[in-house]
Amino acid sequence: MAQDPFERLKGDVFGTRATAELIAAGGLGNPAHGIIEKMEQDRRRFDALLGARPDYFAEAARGHAAFNDLLQKRPTIFEDIARSQEQFAKFAATGGLAAAQERLTTIDTALAHTRSFAAGLAGQQAFERLAGARTAIPDHVVDALAGTGALSPLIERLSNPASDVGRRFTVQMEGMSRLIAAATGAFPSRADLAARFPQVVPALRLPTGAEIAGVDLAAASGLTGVSRDWATATAVEIAAIDTPWVRADRPELSIGGYAAFKGMSELVARTAPAAARTTQLVRAELGDYRGDDPEAEPVADPMLASGLRLAHGFDVRLASLPLALAAAIFAPFGMVAAAPDADPDQLDDMIAHILRQLERKLRAFIDARMTAAIGPRWIKQRVNKTVRDKWLAAQEADRAAGRPVGTLIDYADFGEYRSIIEQGDNWRDAFQAVFVVKTAVGETLARLSAIRNPSAHVRPMSTEDLLTLRVEGRRLYVWMGEVVP
Repeated sequence: MAQDPFERLKGDVFGTRATAELIAAGGLGNPAHGIIEKMEQDRRRFDALLGARPDYFAEAARGHAAFNDLLQKRPTIFEDIARSQEQFAKFAATGGLAAAQERLTTIDTALAHTRSFAAGLAGQQAFERLAGARTAIPDHVVDALAGTGALSPLIERLSNPASDVGRRFTVQMEGMSRLIAAATGAFPSRADLAARFPQVVPALRLPTGAEIAGVDLAAASGLTGVSRDWATATAVEIAAIDTPWVRADRPELSIGGYAAFKGMSELVARTAPAAARTTQLVRAELGDYRGDDPEAEPVADPMLASGLRLAHGFDVRLASLPLALAAAIFAPFGMVAAAPDADPDQLDDMIAHILRQLERKLRAFIDARMTAAIGPRWIKQRVNKTVRDKWLAAQEADRAAGRPVGTLIDYADFGEYRSIIEQGDNWRDAFQAVFVVKTAVGETLARLSAIRNPSAHVRPMSTEDLLTLRVEGRRLYVWMGEVVP
């Protein structure tokens, strides 16, 4: 009968049978006992393994054969891995890894905003598609398109599952990426990009009379009881614009956008800001923010910021309007109408200045209302400690750096203004008499927050920013009892 291999192994380790018996009797001390016990434990584990996986050795043989096959097909696999590791190390050392991680963090932050959306909402699904595509679009391409006001068509295409993102589009995207990356100084103009890459950047042109007549301007306005004279006057205004402004691929989108914004602006100008009719039309055109979280992290990426607005319901017709033209025709309060071909940096500065004015007025208004209702210590008594500590830290940072130090409320943002106003006791004691409808003012502040959030200065201003500012800024001035500039 064959000897148990385990017993044979013990004999090989400890010599003769007599030596093994001596060890078993304790003659060679306890350490040997421990070795034998460990061997016996290992055998039991191995037996259990074979019981659970009886084909273990056959699987190992197949794995070995597959590895040998791989080595035959790719004899330089280990050298390839070493080169990949070296390239990754260079990528990380030049900041590429950090930039990629930052982009993914930005996308995750943007997606967090959609968690308040209704499950399965079309806007949420569209934004998720856009966020997935964003990882493949180089930052310099996004920055260039944002700077030239040409992001909207790309967002529309990437968000829509029915859009054709074919070979021509991909080739033109790659060509545009190379052109922009090689550019020195300013980005190529929109007209230049449209001439070279029409699949990505539609050209702008003047509308034809037939195209203007083909859009129901009264219906596009969103107003009820619009007269024929209003539609006729609007058509004349549109025909009088002498700077190319409608998208060549979808002229009806831009024409309808003009009528929609004109109708909304006129309604806001002649009705109370909290009126149900006003609130509903503004919500339909600028997006539904009733479930938006005031404390949500801001989104700085220009593509994701615009995409998030569209996911909330911002009218794509409005987004199709060129920024310079919108600034020339729909200049917000306190802004001198810009030329249709105004420099984007100049427009950025003008819009930012208007925002600062509006924010100073709102800050002073909140402070005055809360001081009158609660007293001079209202920040300590009625502001969340986490928010208060954040303001204190920002104030101390200014002090330590030798910068001018403001009061605590100076360090708040629109999201925090909204939280203060909507807080139950603050609303009851200080703000309900002014704003009347909490959801209406909450949405106004949420829309403005998308312009003035703490990191928004890193992206260029957009058409959505300017049009939102014109409507919601005006409503806020009227609510506060201020003269609209």
